[in-house]
Amino acid sequence: MNFLFPDPPPAPARAADPAERFARVAVALPVDRALHYRIPPALAADVRVGARVRVRVAGRQVGGTVIAIDAVAEVARVLDLEAVLPADARVEPELIGLCRWVADRYGASLGETLESALPPVVRSGRGVRQIAVVRLAPPFADPARARLEATALLARHEKQARLLRLLAEADGAVKEIDLLRRAQVGPSPLQSLVKRGCATRERVEDPGDPAFLAAPVARAEPPRPTPEQVAAVRAIELALDARSHRGFLLLGVTGSGKTEVYLRALAAALARGRRGIVLVPEIALTPQTVARFRARFERVALLHSALAEKDRLREWRRIAAGDVDVVIGARSAIFAPIPDLGLILIDEEHEPSFKQQNPPRYHAREVALERARRAGAVVVLGSATPALESWVAARDGRLTLLRLPHRVGGGELPATTILDLSHLPFTKHPSLLTDRLRAAIGEVLRRREQAILFLNRRGFARIALCPGCKEAAQCPQCDVALVLHQRAERLICHLCGREQAPSAQCGKCGQPGVRFLGFGTERVESELRREYPRARIARMDSDTTAAQGAHERILGAFARGEHDLLVGTQMIAKGLDFPRVTLVGIVSADTSLSLPDWRASERTFQLVAQVAGRAGRAARGGRVLVQTLHPHHPAITCAVRHDYEAFVASELPLRQETAYPPFSEVVRILVSHPDLARTRAAATKARDKLAPMAGEHGVALLGPAPCPIERVRGRWRWQLLLKCPQSTELTRVVAWARERVAQGAPVRITLDVDPGSML
Repeated sequence: MNFLFPDPPPAPARAADPAERFARVAVALPVDRALHYRIPPALAADVRVGARVRVRVAGRQVGGTVIAIDAVAEVARVLDLEAVLPADARVEPELIGLCRWVADRYGASLGETLESALPPVVRSGRGVRQIAVVRLAPPFADPARARLEATALLARHEKQARLLRLLAEADGAVKEIDLLRRAQVGPSPLQSLVKRGCATRERVEDPGDPAFLAAPVARAEPPRPTPEQVAAVRAIELALDARSHRGFLLLGVTGSGKTEVYLRALAAALARGRRGIVLVPEIALTPQTVARFRARFERVALLHSALAEKDRLREWRRIAAGDVDVVIGARSAIFAPIPDLGLILIDEEHEPSFKQQNPPRYHAREVALERARRAGAVVVLGSATPALESWVAARDGRLTLLRLPHRVGGGELPATTILDLSHLPFTKHPSLLTDRLRAAIGEVLRRREQAILFLNRRGFARIALCPGCKEAAQCPQCDVALVLHQRAERLICHLCGREQAPSAQCGKCGQPGVRFLGFGTERVESELRREYPRARIARMDSDTTAAQGAHERILGAFARGEHDLLVGTQMIAKGLDFPRVTLVGIVSADTSLSLPDWRASERTFQLVAQVAGRAGRAARGGRVLVQTLHPHHPAITCAVRHDYEAFVASELPLRQETAYPPFSEVVRILVSHPDLARTRAAATKARDKLAPMAGEHGVALLGPAPCPIERVRGRWRWQLLLKCPQSTELTRVVAWARERVAQGAPVRITLDVDPGSML
């Protein structure tokens, strides 16, 4: 939690009146206790457990959920409920219980957790509304002209310039809320930009019915299953017949037909009168996934944050009414109000995107297992590269391991070659692409096939380095280098969004000849266009997918063969199936390997293995070329051999020796403040409060120490780590940690259980 409020001084309870009832409300604030409110007679008929209400807290109106109705209030002075929201927003009692578990495990308030379980359009109770969209004004409709104007604005109006540049890059209308979030600015700079005549702002009904939901889908005849698929489905069917909770880990190489197992398992659940939830890690994967499931099932719903408001509201209503058999969505779809839940499927269960980064900082995999336990449902975790936590759970018998060791149709895994860059000085690379990779791309183009080029970094150059003082251009608010985005003609901070125009002179010493070093997807695209001028090239990263529907447009065009080469970040690394792709080139396999995070090797192995699996998924076969500075690292060598168990054998002993997951539970306590001394003092005070209890309960306490990125958005950041050897003790550890690290603003103290990143 971000804040911890101490309990108020005890007050006499309000005397019971037979005519009065009091709602205990979990408010959408970081408050540990539910609050009592009197139920006015005019609202009494609509107030029940799970009802969404509006109440007053400290003079302002906030949302909340009724978790109980009592005859006696715990305090003498009680305010009235102000409003009851429509029944659409009601939370079922079973979901309240699940959210209470999430709140306890992840150190959040129950009100915050309940709030996160509902889509914004549902929890607000306002129904579908119009939204504000922003686009370039007619005089600046040409993106090139808009970028010139942004350059002119940069010196005096940096935030306006940032907004205008993003509009030029988006190539279409952008939701205002998304634009402001990406630019990390408030509404005032946008208003000024509109007054200048550079942009227009209008309110429209949120466009709905995306093509992959609205378009008719022909029913698909199931393919003949492999013996391994038959065995996996049969094991899941037996668990469904038992109507008790059971968890499976489906370990299958890329292209082994895990999706077919999912489809047949869902059909088995539906045949037994039960329904299912399917979680996917990336919104970009949903078009293909939805199409496959709609081809087999009629009543499919989709839930994720990129859906238009009216689509999310419609889908939520259909799910709650029991008109849906299968719910497909990203992380938050685990809270979908589907009745008769019998099966939860998590595709690519190892993906970091299943970890929520805002309160409550839950992991969807753990919530799925708990929800299934409460519902007597079956969970299937699927991956070619499972998280080590899932592998150890299967090894220890907490999950049942199912294997798909071969590609379907007798297909072979792509041949993979390591291209060693370690003998080349970093600054002397004549090209981002080695001769062998360039030759392979040329061969693919000659055969009229397709290739994917993967690099998990966006932008053009990573560092603007002065040859004199040897200093890189740094963000003044964050401890990171500014990244050159050539098309935008900006140096951009990827943490706070700050921008400045690139200069040939050093901003510190004034020496000319600044060199731009390193590379990202934009530079890879540029080099490909120069090397292969007739090739049709698309780039897919967060810079090119800002406009609504951009994911679907890019992937749809690639699937139709309108692009020959696709360059992208991790959003193209998994789950996509393009039969014409015969080459995958990994431009640099090292981007995550040197990060100060205990999962660095695991994440590298997973990324390399997953993106390699995009090649050779049809009879044409395929190959993978991996460029790396660490050709002998186990994460690289095991990934290119598609040997998951060899990687596990090398990595698990290191984790056990250092007592990191899966051999312990980790809680990260992050302390931040604009002043370094205050930050250090607050972190030290938190350590002193936690140390006695940590020693008493056998919990390792590390730190405090500066975060690897010590300053972000002008705030200094220090951290402590708690290592709890027994997962059964985790809830108690989190509870006493919360009690002991209470703070006063503006110091921020955040508890993060099972942190997704240590940066």
